[in-house]
Amino acid sequence: MNLAGLAPDKSPPIEAPLGLFYLMPVFLGLAGLALAWQGDQVLSSRWNPAALAATHFVVLGALAPVMCGALLQIAPVLLGAPYSRPGLTAGVTVGCLGFGSLLVGSGFLFDGRGLLLGGGLVAGTGLLVFLAASLHALAGAAGRSPTLWTVRLAVLALAVTVGMGLTLVAARFGLLAVPDYPLWVDTHATWGLAGWLGLLLAGIGMEIIPLFYVAPAFNSWTKRLLSLGVFGLLLMAGLGLLLQAPSWLRIAVGALFLVHLSFNIGAMWHEQRRLRQRRDASLWLWQLGHVAVYAAFLVWLLGDAQSVVGVLLLGGALSFVIGSLVKIVPFLSWLDLQQRRLAGGHSQVALPRLRDLLPDGLAYAIAISLTAALVAVSMGAVLPLSAHLGGGFLIACAALLAHALFGAARLRQSVIRRLDGAAGNTG
Repeated sequence: MNLAGLAPDKSPPIEAPLGLFYLMPVFLGLAGLALAWQGDQVLSSRWNPAALAATHFVVLGALAPVMCGALLQIAPVLLGAPYSRPGLTAGVTVGCLGFGSLLVGSGFLFDGRGLLLGGGLVAGTGLLVFLAASLHALAGAAGRSPTLWTVRLAVLALAVTVGMGLTLVAARFGLLAVPDYPLWVDTHATWGLAGWLGLLLAGIGMEIIPLFYVAPAFNSWTKRLLSLGVFGLLLMAGLGLLLQAPSWLRIAVGALFLVHLSFNIGAMWHEQRRLRQRRDASLWLWQLGHVAVYAAFLVWLLGDAQSVVGVLLLGGALSFVIGSLVKIVPFLSWLDLQQRRLAGGHSQVALPRLRDLLPDGLAYAIAISLTAALVAVSMGAVLPLSAHLGGGFLIACAALLAHALFGAARLRQSVIRRLDGAAGNTG
């Protein structure tokens, strides 16, 4: 592992990002339940209530908190942009995203207008609080690193995504009139997937792939062109919405696919040239994410299965995020224990290995269940019952991920108790 260029001493309290990470298995499980219950309807139309519920459980309840937690952790360590009150920021974001996502998903699933409106306001509040804290932290960061600018543009994309999402909630209740509602939805999804998720995943990925696998560093021009290209195309999509020109959005989406495909191809090239040749579940999941993006582009070119495109893109994002979690959670836990041991001068207390904090077998089980879920749900367009099976696999993945996260937390707490006991004996 190459830790050059990092400042681990600037990490926020570990409870801040971990609290956000813990929401993922909860909402991954809820998305799996929606698929297991109404999976045959999810792939029939992206406007189906079950499809909208599952999508928002994944995007708002599972992916968004982890992305927020990752940014909360990586901004001070990698970018020199510490949050002024990380614990408070994380707490408000966890509470609002957890409760709001549950209301939004339930509102879509059961056609509850009050649930949908209340959930949109609560989740939107949480994201706005996180946005304000992020913009304040990133504005104060010195330097012109390409990764810093990529993260700043990703946060701006989140701001636009949240604004459009709240507008769509208001329009759904007749509080606002928006022309061409489907075009607004498509533009909202484009800013969220290609901008917030895509830019942040690519920006973080170009840092953690060399970090964890001792792979060649990404060229700074690659980082700059990716962020500027994606954001420029997002502005084109937004202009197409203002001009009510759907063709602009389709051109922008096609170009965004090509830009993100180039990143995924480059990422696989770097992964194949890693010095740490051992393959693990994390690498499997990252490469599954790359393949899912390629498949989504091919299906999008055919033009007749937009729901499958969404499944593949969200599945690819989940693959990369979960693959990162099974690396980052044990590393952060071990680093926290190491800092506690050094601070107390208790070198006699043995620390667990990274593999003890999240065993390889459990990580592989998570990877297998997520792969099976992605394949089964994607096949639901041809075999509707397959989507129900995919929901079951997703529930299994959520249960395994919860077991992994809370198992690491239990082991960490047991070592903290030993360190506290050593401090008491010394005193």
